[in-house]
Amino acid sequence: LAATAALCVIATTARTSRYDRVGSMAQLATRGRSVDLCHHHSPAAQRRRAAVVRAGFGAPADAPSEKKVSQDLALMTTLLPKLGQAKSFGVDPRDYIEQPPIESKLAVSIDTIAKGLEENFEKRGGYSVSKWKEVLGGEWQLLFTTSQVYRDNRGLTGYSGLPGYGLQAIYSRLVPDEQSEEVDGRAVAIEVLTAPFGKKAKNELRGAYKIYSKNDSMKKKQVVLDQSFVRGDTGGEFGKEIKGNLLMYNTYITKDAKLRFGRSANNALYIYGRVGEDGDGTKGGINEILSRDRLPWDGGTPLFRVF
Repeated sequence: LAATAALCVIATTARTSRYDRVGSMAQLATRGRSVDLCHHHSPAAQRRRAAVVRAGFGAPADAPSEKKVSQDLALMTTLLPKLGQAKSFGVDPRDYIEQPPIESKLAVSIDTIAKGLEENFEKRGGYSVSKWKEVLGGEWQLLFTTSQVYRDNRGLTGYSGLPGYGLQAIYSRLVPDEQSEEVDGRAVAIEVLTAPFGKKAKNELRGAYKIYSKNDSMKKKQVVLDQSFVRGDTGGEFGKEIKGNLLMYNTYITKDAKLRFGRSANNALYIYGRVGEDGDGTKGGINEILSRDRLPWDGGTPLFRVF
């Protein structure tokens, strides 16, 4: 599927770097240590795979024929275990580099399976703008990406690459606003880091989002999720004015709206899973996860926390 998107990384007011280009913050990540979240035998890996099962990821999207449904089920059955094999959502070097340095079999396999699901979704007609608006609202976690910039940064901001830090999770919160005529809702991007002495740190970007149709580079009409961030708390600095845009073409979503794919302008894949039972910020949502890590629901934290 020739699905595309444009993706821009958030920087301070002094300078802005673009996603899918190496920005200034990427330099922070060159010697960083990513946390191993998905070792096959680790408790973290077992919890993550169990969460995928409980969430019901893999219910096939609406299909007019039993053949398409069975194809989707077969692809999804292959995809989910591979997502559990990733060390850190595709941004850890072990997720995408082999010797000699070529694209890893894991990343290629996940991308190939995703393309099969995307192609079937497109053949069934995909979703309209109004349908995407209906299903995208809520809370999401990044499960895997092939984005080179996310790899260079080892996450969203690059701070996980600092000595003693690692990436724990990246979340996205989309809160619909039916009263606004200019935007479709509020967008919040959250990055949780592991920090020295067993502590956790949180970076947060805030803005708005719109969902609309747009022709891609192949002149094909696609539905995009366009997020613009204007303020953020990153690296222990609070309330910074920022200018960043994240525009991604929506390429696939399961029927139960718990697993979705997006593509960037250079065809990088992003796989998101809905957080919590309903993914609406209530039971099992992002705030509950943040509370377990003693992190604030709103705003970021200093990089180094004593308590």
